[in-house]
Amino acid sequence: MGGNLQCSDFMRLKLEIFIFLIIFFMAVFFSNYRIVNEKAVVLENTRQKTVTVIYVPNRRFVLSFIHSVQKTPVHEYFVISGDNKLVLDKTTYHSLGVGLPFSEENGKFISKNGEFVLNMHREFESIPIRVSPIPKHSITIGGKEYPLLDFADPEDLLTIRAKDRLTIKNISRKERENE
Repeated sequence: MGGNLQCSDFMRLKLEIFIFLIIFFMAVFFSNYRIVNEKAVVLENTRQKTVTVIYVPNRRFVLSFIHSVQKTPVHEYFVISGDNKLVLDKTTYHSLGVGLPFSEENGKFISKNGEFVLNMHREFESIPIRVSPIPKHSITIGGKEYPLLDFADPEDLLTIRAKDRLTIKNISRKERENE
């Protein structure tokens, strides 16, 4: 008889409804979210054997410290390249003296409003830092400053490198409309 449902027909119907619901919820999810490849800074503490990953939304971060001789702040501006090199593109400081570059041979040197700026292009695979409380080492990412002592004890070796990380990102309505 044509109108009778058999057990296998009923199970098939349930399976089709289940598959439809999975596809529907995936479509809703992926209309609001995207899997994206983002750059991240990896802080590896050699002694403690810990690794901290901080996402870098615009590929830029700043390492800051107090110069050991001049006792003035130094800020080193980095950008993460496509192949995860750490590119030092600018250093700023407030005094000239021992250990601070001051000539064009180190890059393009500018003195502006009492601040010295050295524009350059130096690539690093990683940056090893022996963390100390005296120079107030910190890393600033996305406007948020992180003291390096949050990731290492005094005199620990902290190695900074960059990596790609897959994340799920919520996209705004405006971003969806521009696609």
